[in-house]
Amino acid sequence: MATKTLIVLILAHGIFGWGKDEALTQQDQMKDYYYGVTKFLKDECRAHYPEIELVPVAPTVPAADSVEVRGAKLKEKIEKKLKQYPRGTRVHLLAHSMGGLDARWVIVQDGMADKIASLTTIATPHRGTTLGDLVYAGLPMIMPAAQSLKDLSTIGRLALALSGFHDHLDLYHHLLDRIIIDAKQDEAKVQKGLYALTLEGAEEFNRRQAAKEQAVRARKDKPVAYFAYGGVAQPDQIPLLRPPHEVIELFGTPEEQQTGNDGAVSVWSAHYPWDDADGHYVRTIPFDHFMQINWRIPDRRPADHMSDELKAVYREIMEAIIRAQRAQ
Repeated sequence: MATKTLIVLILAHGIFGWGKDEALTQQDQMKDYYYGVTKFLKDECRAHYPEIELVPVAPTVPAADSVEVRGAKLKEKIEKKLKQYPRGTRVHLLAHSMGGLDARWVIVQDGMADKIASLTTIATPHRGTTLGDLVYAGLPMIMPAAQSLKDLSTIGRLALALSGFHDHLDLYHHLLDRIIIDAKQDEAKVQKGLYALTLEGAEEFNRRQAAKEQAVRARKDKPVAYFAYGGVAQPDQIPLLRPPHEVIELFGTPEEQQTGNDGAVSVWSAHYPWDDADGHYVRTIPFDHFMQINWRIPDRRPADHMSDELKAVYREIMEAIIRAQRAQ
């Protein structure tokens, strides 16, 4: 029997997100951050690429902290995972939102580009976001509001359970839970995490990364493939993101206003800061920031069903990762 090609896929979560590799508050009840995506990718690979063994891994990094702190934890977990496989195995990174910044930081650390074959980012604020500026500035006022919303969410979930209805508020509840837990533990860490998403913070990060990223992209031996996607929210999508979508439309930079946004990150920002010449940006997908990872608020589906349009996006991502693997 022929040996299967191994693809280790690391799924990096965004700010206030969660993985599956260690206990978290309500971990047993928490659904995947990449809701239904991992299962779809595994099923798709099994059906169409029987010669490939896809191993998805969803590590947990600090819910909110600086890119360097989150990135260091992601690096640690990648290296730990690689010890389980033959020497020379390289992983592929799939990152949503802030997870893409963490992943970019990891790649340029000493020796890590040898261990990473590709990075795909979805709606990562590579150039920051005006929404990040506003949330960062308003954090002291936002935290009490988050606690009140969490209390209302808890009451709403209880009422749904008692009524025998499906819980439609999972992601909303989990995100608030992570925000509140992190803020109570160390508000300074939350500030660092949010600063990384501001226009100024992203500019500083890109400046610090620039020389090392240029060196990685110039590599001929063991190159790292980069792919980036942005998103634009559609009128019929999550009501929760309509206010921030309008905020960016009204008060964002000219580039943010011109390119559209997904309720959190503009298409302009979702481009890698260097890719306008090199063409690493793949395309803009018609999903808001939460629907990109198959979450809807409220969620009236009985399970983690994915729309055909979203399946096509992840199928496209998987095919690009397979091509990158075969090109090694």
